[in-house]
Amino acid sequence: MPLASSSMNVLRLKHRDALVLGIATFLGVFALDRLTSDEFSLTAFYLLPVLLIGWNCGRSWGLAFAILSVAAQSGQTPLDASHYTKAVYLYIAYANVFLEYVIMVVLIGVLRTIYEQERFTARIDPLTGARNRKGFQEALATEVARHQRKGVGFCLAYIDCDDFKQVNDKFGHAEGDRLLQAIAGVSVETLRRSDTIGRLGGDEFAVILPETEQRDALFVIDKLQHKLRAITRLRRRQVSFSIGVAVFRTIPGSATLAMEFADRLMYAAKKQGKGVTVWNVFGDAKSAPVVWHIGVAGARPAQRASGVSPLSTT
Repeated sequence: MPLASSSMNVLRLKHRDALVLGIATFLGVFALDRLTSDEFSLTAFYLLPVLLIGWNCGRSWGLAFAILSVAAQSGQTPLDASHYTKAVYLYIAYANVFLEYVIMVVLIGVLRTIYEQERFTARIDPLTGARNRKGFQEALATEVARHQRKGVGFCLAYIDCDDFKQVNDKFGHAEGDRLLQAIAGVSVETLRRSDTIGRLGGDEFAVILPETEQRDALFVIDKLQHKLRAITRLRRRQVSFSIGVAVFRTIPGSATLAMEFADRLMYAAKKQGKGVTVWNVFGDAKSAPVVWHIGVAGARPAQRASGVSPLSTT
């Protein structure tokens, strides 16, 4: 079985699946131990379920299986005692085996921590600290799966920085990088803890708003528009933000399909003259893209966008 197949990844098993597989592996080793000669040691094989459980279920479960494995081997004491001049030496030998298992459980826990840190870092944009495209797509796939499982709606916003190229051309890439960092920082400060911000590449960002309906999503994005405009005015940069907000009340099918729908809404916003927000409901054939005009005091009712044709949701 491959280490990381599409059907089962032993590095990322659910708690229950890891326990089932660990117990099955332990019983298989135990049965083989009973059937083979006492001269053939299976000490290393007992380590397999210990490591499997320790990696996927944590240190406590790993130690529990270490004790179980040593106990299973110590059941052979009446047969193995003849190899030792004193019985105490036999128990010292098993104590050494247990110590080795404990050390392996501790090490596997440290490796798991490092693995998770590296896995998380690989999904973070080093410039802004937001999720990169891969990390964002994974988070979106998780949200889509939850939507399919529980029927909970969510919204997705696609943000493009209009005329960002002129910042790099006029003031240099260093200033462009600082502006991107400021955009990401303000987004994190403005959005809710439950929301996920990602930098998809260049000057494009996206936001997942879980368990959020249209009105609440537009209110949050309205607030974000104000904050983003404030930092560009403060820096005296002629950059605006075209945002497409996709409202998902029906299952989008996949994260890719959800992103494509939000992306089309963002381009519809740019066609309206840039710096505006356009929203639409996914899967509603009667719904057309609507421009959301932000107000100084917060969000206010939207108008149907003139000249914006309905977007396909298939």
